[in-house]
Amino acid sequence: MPIIKKKPESVLRIFRLPAVLFLFLLLSACGGGDRELSDQQQSQSQSQPQIEQRESDIPYNFRVDMQSLLDHYFELKDAVVDSDLPAAKEAAERLSGFTSDVMESVLQSENRGLWSGISRILRTESDKLIATESDSDLRIYFEHISRSVIRIADSFDPAGGPYYLMECGVAATGENQWLSREEEVRNPYQTSADASCGEIVEQFVN
Repeated sequence: MPIIKKKPESVLRIFRLPAVLFLFLLLSACGGGDRELSDQQQSQSQSQPQIEQRESDIPYNFRVDMQSLLDHYFELKDAVVDSDLPAAKEAAERLSGFTSDVMESVLQSENRGLWSGISRILRTESDKLIATESDSDLRIYFEHISRSVIRIADSFDPAGGPYYLMECGVAATGENQWLSREEEVRNPYQTSADASCGEIVEQFVN
């Protein structure tokens, strides 16, 4: 029968110690690496500019409604640019009708009152535009509608932006401002020959 010799306990402890020590050193190195990585990430985070996200206080479903309303407005604007009176009347009718479908109950009382006033103006001026047979009156009523739409962009943060506030300083009527979805200038207050008159004066971003 073979003889099995046991190593003394002191010898076993001698052989065990380097393994335990090695494991301890390995874990320490890993921990140090994690700390260095964490410090490096924190340093990079601090060196990068912090962008503050500003949340709108307008309910999102109302902002989507305002986006849809602007779609009708842009259809009207394109028709006015082209001096297409029948198309402008159809677009104005859709714009006016949509104001009654907006879910205003989600707004706080102050904003609800503001929307009530704006929607009333939109319906009144749209009805005047629908009734006119004059290209010059068409642009006057469109300007009144544009004032209210610009107020919507400024106050109700419509979804789907950016939107561009444009102005032509030599147009024939009033304040000569309008809202656009594109950066390209297509002036609704001028004849087709002067459609490029205008510049971006403000951008609404959401």
